Formats: sequence, C-alpha cells, structure tokens
Amino acid sequence: MISVTRWFGEKRLRAIEHDQGSPLSYLRQMLRVSPTHFFTFIKIMPLARFRRALPPEAYHLARIVTARHEHGGTCLQMEIGLAQLAGLRLPLLHAVLDESPCVLPPELAEVYFFAETVARGSGEEDHWREAIMRRYGEVGIIELAQAISITRLFPTVMHVMGYAAPGASHHRQDGVPDR
Repeated sequence: MISVTRWFGEKRLRAIEHDQGSPLSYLRQMLRVSPTHFFTFIKIMPLARFRRALPPEAYHLARIVTARHEHGGTCLQMEIGLAQLAGLRLPLLHAVLDESPCVLPPELAEVYFFAETVARGSGEEDHWREAIMRRYGEVGIIELAQAISITRLFPTVMHVMGYAAPGASHHRQDGVPDR
C-alpha cells in the first residue's frame, strides 16, 4: 500500500511543481520519510490559492511582500510566477520588488504597507488595517490574514527541514523581466 501511496504523492508533487514552476525537494523528502505527514500537509494547498474578496493585484502584492521578507529565493520566485499567471502587470511587480510603494496606486500602496508592517512585526499595523478595512471590509482583512499566513508557512517549513536559509537575498534575483 505504501508504494501506491508514494506513487500518488509523487504524481501530485509533479503536478504542483509543474503549476508553480519550481522544484519542491522539501515536500519530496516529507513524502519519502512520512507519507502521512505529506498528505496532511498538502491539504492546505487550496488555502494557498484561495482568493475571493481582494482584487488579484492586492492579494498577490501582499504575498510577494511577505515572501520577500520571509525568504528571498524559491518562495519569492513562486509568488512572482503565481502573480504573473494571475495577470499582474510588470510595472506593478517591479514597483513591489524594487521596494517602491510610492509609485503604486493608493489602494495597492496601502496593502503594501500593511503587508510590510505585518512581515516586520513592527506593531504599526493598526493604521494600515483601518485603511484596508475601509477599502475591502472585514472579509478583505481575513483574506489578507490568510494570504500572509500561508505565504509565511512554506519558507518556515523549508527552513526547519534545511532547505532554505532565512534572510536570503531578496533584491532583483526575482525572475521578473527587466523593464
């Protein structure tokens, strides 16, 4: 039974890697060592793509800002790829990756600053949370909470398992074409 379970897990991993365009070695190790842990962990994948209330630009911008703070490597690459698949324009991606929130439209600058303060843990979120609440309502705050949290989960698991170092370089090794 284990071989069928692992075969199914490998098939699922290949599909996820294909969709995200990035190798998932840490998940492959998890599958090899404990298929039970692997299958429990991947149950969160629908949460990693869940978006209903926020516009795609706000949702992906928050995830990119978070990934940049958590881990500048593979996770940031995956978030950029997902944002591009969602149709985010290159000028928007460049503004976020260049850490130039002032060139963003006001509604996206608010999301940027909110995600930034949450990622830094600065305790200055209240002002930005109020702005997000006015613009997107309580459901928008909930969706940002989920987006930011799930974005932080993957680099944490990778780091704990020895697949990523925290604080990796996050400046313009991002795979986004130059302007």
